[in-house]
Amino acid sequence: MEFIEEANVASRDTGHSTENQSVKINLTVSKIEEMNRLYERGRTIVNDFVRNLERVKKLSDELFYSTEEQMTGHKEMMKAMLELEKEVNEITQESGKIQDGVSRIKTQSRDLKALSVV
Repeated sequence: MEFIEEANVASRDTGHSTENQSVKINLTVSKIEEMNRLYERGRTIVNDFVRNLERVKKLSDELFYSTEEQMTGHKEMMKAMLELEKEVNEITQESGKIQDGVSRIKTQSRDLKALSVV
């Protein structure tokens, strides 16, 4: 009878051990599932971050190129203004020469008029 009693105790202990192992396995599975959910969430966050970073880089590149175009346009405008200033100076000089020529013609005209009256 003692043998049967020991077998019953051993059987109960084995049942408790099996039950404890089952609880531990279920707990481990739950933790693994939670870790998987957290991993997927983290992965989504990282992917969103990368997409946003790519968008920021694209906008930054566009800003850089538009700034570069503006600088090129500004340089060209400054060149054109310098050329225009040169042309205005030349026109002013030529205008002065024309004024001098007109003054000489007026003087010569007066001189001729004075000579023809005599």
